[in-house]
Amino acid sequence: MDGVYNIQVLLRAAEFLERREREAEHGYASVLPLSPDHPDKRSKQKNKKMSGGGNRVVHNELEKNRRAQLRQCLEQLKKQVPLSPDSVRNTTLNLLRRAQLHIKKLQEQDELAERLKGRLRWQQRELRVRLEQLQRGSERMRNNSQGSSMSSERSDSDRG
Repeated sequence: MDGVYNIQVLLRAAEFLERREREAEHGYASVLPLSPDHPDKRSKQKNKKMSGGGNRVVHNELEKNRRAQLRQCLEQLKKQVPLSPDSVRNTTLNLLRRAQLHIKKLQEQDELAERLKGRLRWQQRELRVRLEQLQRGSERMRNNSQGSSMSSERSDSDRG
């Protein structure tokens, strides 16, 4: 169940990123209005830049590595998820949705295979029981036929 939850989180993240990309493409700005309770963020950023310029560089490098890792994971996912013919645009969101559908399909196939395996095991047990019954029956028949042939031999010797 954790996998489904993780995929849902990734889907929400992809939707957010896609929305942000669209806003950036169209020049929309999603800036929160300033209130007197919250000081101006730009002045905080200026103070941070002046006091610790190295922090920004480290942050940028970490973010670059995170994005590269995310890109690599998405490329691996692309290789594992079958392509959809109706998908015009291969966005991250579409890829994650296809992956989610693919996972559900694989889970359904797994459940079907498990049920089939259970039926086959039951059938195998039934066949083994039947085989044992037949083997015991044939042994009895053999023993009976040997016993009757011996008794007929005795009766022949008694006559003679």
